[in-house]
Parts: sequence; C-alpha cells; structure tokens
Amino acid sequence: MAPSRQTPDTRIVSGVLIGLIALGIVLPVANVPGSPLRSSNLQLFAVLALPLATSLVAYVRFAKTVVWWEITLLAAWGAVSIGLATFVGFLATMGTPGGYPGAGVELLRNIATFLAVTLGLGVPYGLAGTFRREHPRRAVASALLALVGVFVLFNAVAVAM
Repeated sequence: MAPSRQTPDTRIVSGVLIGLIALGIVLPVANVPGSPLRSSNLQLFAVLALPLATSLVAYVRFAKTVVWWEITLLAAWGAVSIGLATFVGFLATMGTPGGYPGAGVELLRNIATFLAVTLGLGVPYGLAGTFRREHPRRAVASALLALVGVFVLFNAVAVAM
C-alpha cells in the first residue's frame, strides 16, 4: 500500500458522519436570536463549512481506499460549488420584499440550508467514493455533478424561505 493511501475504518467514519450531521442541526438551534452563542460566524460555519466537511467524510466513508490529494480536490470543488450557489442565491433573493420573518422561520431556514447543502454535496461525493475503484469515470462525473446538486437545492431553499 502506498504511503498516501489508507483504508478507513468504516465504523469510526460512520460515527463521525453522524456526529457532523447532528452538529449541523444543533448549531443553528444554539444560534437562535437571544442566545448567548448568537454569532454570524457560527451561522456561516454551520450552513456553509460544516456541510463541506460532512460531504468529505461521506466520500471517505464510501471509498475503499483514500488518496489525500483527491480529498483536497473535492474540498476545492465543494468550496467553489458552495460559493457559486451562495452568490446566485443572493442574487435570486435580492429583490424580495419583507422584513425579518422571525426566529422560528430563521431556524427552519438555517436547518433547511444545512440539509440542502449537505445533501447536494454529500450524495454525489458518497457516490463518487462508492464508484471510485470500479467505475472511475462515474466517480468523476458524480463529483462534478455536486455543483448542480448544491446549486439546485441551496437556491430552492433560498427562494422558498
């Protein structure tokens, strides 16, 4: 086995994956208005950075072996995907009328955004990890389609709420 390859322990990685998803749901709850933990940085971390980490763990979970430069490329592609989806979501909701919808709607929006970005990246990255050895072209196509998944799901949540 090459020094840059490791076989992940699937039970540990599955536990980390479940923990990250739980953390992604708990952090927006802790970030409701009036909370001492209220912070825009915490909100951005929970909605944008944590789904990327969760998706990378999903790739590691389903890949038989791990090559770290692939994870670096997937992280960069995920960051570009999230950045593009966020920018287009901002443009799509820029002219919407209305004020602050309330703490409950904000909490639902944050959790829905976390789940949308996590699913948009996590499912294609998990499939890429599954297809990595037997069907490398499918793995690459799946990873590239993560951009479409994040774009569609993130903007659906942004426009709906």
